[in-house]
This record gives sequence, C-alpha cells and structure tokens, in this order.
Amino acid sequence: MVLFCEVADPLSLWESNWKLIIEDILNRQRCILQFLELILSDDQLRNYGLYEIEQILQQYGRSLRDYPQMPQPNMDLIQNGNRLIQEEMSYDVSSLKREHEILISGLNNEQRIIYNSIMEAVATERGGMFFVYGHGGTGKTYLYRTILSGIRSKGKIALVVASSGIAALLLPGGRTAHSRFHIPINVNDDSTCDIKQRTQAAELLSKTSIILWDEAPMTHRNCFEAVDRTLRDILQIEDPQNAEKPFGGKVVVLGGDFRQILPVVRKGRR
Repeated sequence: MVLFCEVADPLSLWESNWKLIIEDILNRQRCILQFLELILSDDQLRNYGLYEIEQILQQYGRSLRDYPQMPQPNMDLIQNGNRLIQEEMSYDVSSLKREHEILISGLNNEQRIIYNSIMEAVATERGGMFFVYGHGGTGKTYLYRTILSGIRSKGKIALVVASSGIAALLLPGGRTAHSRFHIPINVNDDSTCDIKQRTQAAELLSKTSIILWDEAPMTHRNCFEAVDRTLRDILQIEDPQNAEKPFGGKVVVLGGDFRQILPVVRKGRR
C-alpha cells in the first residue's frame, strides 16, 4: 500500500494492523529453527514484521527510511542466514511424511516407475534430466506432489517452477521460472540468468536437490539454455567438472504436454 497508494499516515496504518501482518511469523520461525516451543515477544514479532516489510520494499528500490515516521527494524534481533534457503526449509516435515505416505500409495505402475527413477537420481546425487510427458488428466501433478513431499520430508530442497503463474499455483511452493531463476525477458542464444556466484540465490541453487519445471513445452529453448549456463557457472565452484554437465549436474525434471502447444506459422492464414 505504501508503494503503490498514497498513504497519508503509514505509521497509523502499521500500528493498527501490525498484529495481522506478523500473524504467521512465529510459526515460520519455529519451522526454520526446528524449535516448536519457540516464544517471541511482541517487540520481537513487531521487529520481524518491519524486517519483512523492508525486504519487500527493497525489491522495488525503496526502504522504510523513505518514510521518516515509520520505525526501523533492529537487525541485531533478526536471525542471520540465507533467507531463500530458510524459506525452502520451513516446511512441516512430519505432515509432509504423512502426505507422502498417502500419495505414494495411490501411484499407478507408470507413475511409480518415473517416481523411482527420479528419487534414485536424487538419492545418489548423480544428477540427470527427465521429461514427464502426458496429456491432461494422466496424473502429472499428482506425481509431482508425491516427488516433492518425498524429497522435502527428508529435509532436502526442491525448487518448483512453471512457465506460467496459473500452473505454478497448482504445485506447493511453486513460482514462475522467470521469478525463480531471474531469466531475462528478452532472451537470445547467449543469455544467462541474473544470478551471480556467491550470492544467496546461488547458494540456494547449489543446495537444491531437484528442480521441477512444469509446462515446459510452452517456454522458449533460450530460457532453458540460460538456466543451464547459469547453473554450470555457479556449480563449477564446487566441482570444475560441473561446468561440463547439463544444468551443472543437478536433477532436473521437465514436464508438460506437446499436444497443447500448436505450431505457429508467422503471418499464416487461419
């Protein structure tokens, strides 16, 4: 609201709504720290709320300092660390284990073959690229959820992206590929993602066990190639041989249905 609306008194807005804004912070910190008995005071919760607002403002080149009447977060009270990794590790492991047990029991034979192949690649850390192909209604999303719950229940990081926002909403923790990997809007044969070595985003990618990319056929090949170059560049720090492996040696699962992608003839007739 302070970014895109004319708020006359941001401080009054904050004071009257801060309890709603920080509603989920305590639970999130308990998951991140794996300490279910964690208790935070009102001052600590307010501080975390201000810190979250500051992070959002910084994404748009602004800061709470631009609003002199607003209080500033006390960084000494904030848990340091990679926020991107903390977000991906904040899932409830026990509930994911129960969900995984239910989902895996419902896999059919073809789904189970795919599931076993992908989970083996993740467990052995040998990398690999997979493509899950099937028309609508064949259970691709069900299979993805089974894989994700199985990996996350073991405390590993699984990044879920899709080529469109609607498809991303169907998967837990899903985001668009452009948002997650910072893919340029105008891509070409030499494009790379805007992720530098030794940044928090690079650290997240290095600790990721699997990347699942849904609705892949609707994305231009240059986007995949940009992600491929970026992962090779980031992961070669850990092992120089990763520079020669597809996607830097990560397990990558692409999915979609080519029958939904009709050929386009430029300036063609109906």
